[in-house]
Amino acid sequence: MRNRLLKTYYSLIEGLIRPFARPTMSPHVVSLVSLVVSCAAGFFYALGIFVWGGIMLLLSGFLDTLDGTFARLTGQSSRFGALLDSTLDRYADFTVFAGLLVFYRYHWMFFIIILAILGSFMVSYIKARAESLGETRVVGLMQRPERVLLIVAGSILTVPASWYAPHCHDFPVAAALCLLAVLTNTTALRRLLTAKADLSNDKEPLGKMREK
Repeated sequence: MRNRLLKTYYSLIEGLIRPFARPTMSPHVVSLVSLVVSCAAGFFYALGIFVWGGIMLLLSGFLDTLDGTFARLTGQSSRFGALLDSTLDRYADFTVFAGLLVFYRYHWMFFIIILAILGSFMVSYIKARAESLGETRVVGLMQRPERVLLIVAGSILTVPASWYAPHCHDFPVAAALCLLAVLTNTTALRRLLTAKADLSNDKEPLGKMREK
């Protein structure tokens, strides 16, 4: 189901930007703009302006889906481009979490956010590391699009929450972060166990397998 939805989404995106794609435009610029917008999201989260933080995060996520499609349409796809995109994604993730850490710096949610950061980064790390060691399955729900949408949903829901409980308007964001902390670490553990099963017959030398 997820793959089908992603395929449909990227088909729509490709049709949307095809008329505007030009070889003189660099997809790296799109990636950098996405990072800048994520920084704006982190700024709004630090101030407790959750709705605008969610809007900026959603826009950043949308821009992040454009660079790869744009690179393919203009014949600029490269392994370095893929590496740069993944690297900037990690920076973008951290800027958002950093903003939330600033807002919740005197609250118990501070420690929940740390767990969410750990889980989010481990989900990506285990996938990349396992694939560098051999062929393995990608399992679990909390990939980057799901993580972004979960935080965005919590951010947008602060609007109706402020109508009914002004003093607890941030409850949807806190609930989303708690759920994120649980699901990302669960996904990371599941990926680790799946990789163990898939790589159990690997005969590479132990020294090579332990390279960082």
